[in-house]
Amino acid sequence: MARYILTLLLLATTAANASEETPKAPSEPSPLTSTIGLGYQALSGNSDSQTFNGNVALTYTKGRYQTNADAKFIMAKKDGQEDKRKMSMSLKSKRMIRDGYYFYGNGSYIDDRYGPYYADSIVSTGIGYRLFSYETFQTLVDIGPGFRHQDPNLDEIKNDSIVKQEVVNEMVLQSTIDIQWKPLKTLTLSAKFNVVSGQSNTTLESSLNATNDITDNIALNIGYTQTAYSWVPEGMKNSDTTTTISLIYTL
Repeated sequence: MARYILTLLLLATTAANASEETPKAPSEPSPLTSTIGLGYQALSGNSDSQTFNGNVALTYTKGRYQTNADAKFIMAKKDGQEDKRKMSMSLKSKRMIRDGYYFYGNGSYIDDRYGPYYADSIVSTGIGYRLFSYETFQTLVDIGPGFRHQDPNLDEIKNDSIVKQEVVNEMVLQSTIDIQWKPLKTLTLSAKFNVVSGQSNTTLESSLNATNDITDNIALNIGYTQTAYSWVPEGMKNSDTTTTISLIYTL
């Protein structure tokens, strides 16, 4: 009997020592990251102005799922009166399947008080492919059908506006190429090309961004966006450009 008790005590002591020597597993990083940006923005093309802008971006990654959401807000005054007020939001969710393929759902909405459209929204879904996936370089390509709704701002647009002066409800085809490259530990370069093709118009939005980390939580971003239109009235430019310089804080 004493031998059995001694054996149990030895086993208990060994287990206790093993539990004390085993290091604690490191806590998993949060699946949610968020950033806040504030900066300067210059518009050119069919509209020439300079203003300040703010944006918030969220990214949630869990297993095979990833969701990216962002919201941007612009407001400017000219001669003491409000001249520009625009808010845009977008949401895109991806679910990886296998061999680099993924399903996605995408939605975007623009509310523009002084622009050609009071409301401009698109929803789409489709399939994508991770063309390249390395530690410092990644390329995603996707395509799918969608639906576009545009409500023209008849109080602001003129006869030479780049939009048609009626409500647009139409099926569209949307395709996106997203490239991310990190040549240095503190530098990230990105390029994004988004095509929306519909009966009323086809647009190509090209965005280039360079983000340089200043500290662990603060970065400087310089961005350039050009939007080209397949149809514009005579005398109008078929592209608009936006240049931004922002400080980004990561929560």
